[in-house]
Amino acid sequence: MKTKALAWLEARAGEHQAVCAVFGCGRLTMRAAGIGLAPMHCRHHVDFNSRHGSLWHASYSAKELRPYLVSAMAYIRPRLQTDQHIKDAVAKLALLLEESPHEIATRLRGMKSKARAKIAFGRLRKKGVKPERILATHLAITVLIREEPSGPRSKEFRFVQVAKALHRLASGHHVVHEMWVGDRRYKNQLHVYPRSVGSVLRHMGQAVEERCEYATAEHADGVLAWKVRRYGRHPGLPPRSSV
Repeated sequence: MKTKALAWLEARAGEHQAVCAVFGCGRLTMRAAGIGLAPMHCRHHVDFNSRHGSLWHASYSAKELRPYLVSAMAYIRPRLQTDQHIKDAVAKLALLLEESPHEIATRLRGMKSKARAKIAFGRLRKKGVKPERILATHLAITVLIREEPSGPRSKEFRFVQVAKALHRLASGHHVVHEMWVGDRRYKNQLHVYPRSVGSVLRHMGQAVEERCEYATAEHADGVLAWKVRRYGRHPGLPPRSSV
């Protein structure tokens, strides 16, 4: 491993930084450390961005997302048959689920990221996830990002967060084998989870957004108003003045 002093000298003569550009990090960039091609960021933050879609903001937990998801479902449910934007989005998502192949998680090795993304939608169909649930997820993530005062606003972050929320609905392959030896029963369990990381998440999020963007643009304000009435404002926002 190179020393920081040597990395600084090499960085001055090249086209990369010596220290990661994320504020307060202090680690060597991958190029400076000689362990990769990233010229501006360290290995830790490159991996973090691959998992979360942001160099510094972690993924939303199910608990953080729940108020927005409940509000989105409550808002769109009575409009499924009457609002054209919602009807179009649900129809497109239903077709996406129908056309996506299904494959168990143990057989994904070596596949390209676009193929893995399609198979992820196949897992959702196999699990019985409805297209309106996917639309509600896109609405919920969009509204949460909008209301959070200091969160990332990039498309990449939104794509990844939508995909990770969907991954939690049908993420793995689970098999339980039972075997009897004499009068004793033994269980052998297999649990395999596809990695929720990398370009697969970007492809999933983009596919959902292409089918939901008009419905979300039309109804995000309504979902946010519904959420604020039921759960209050985001805890990171300052309290409203009573004056």
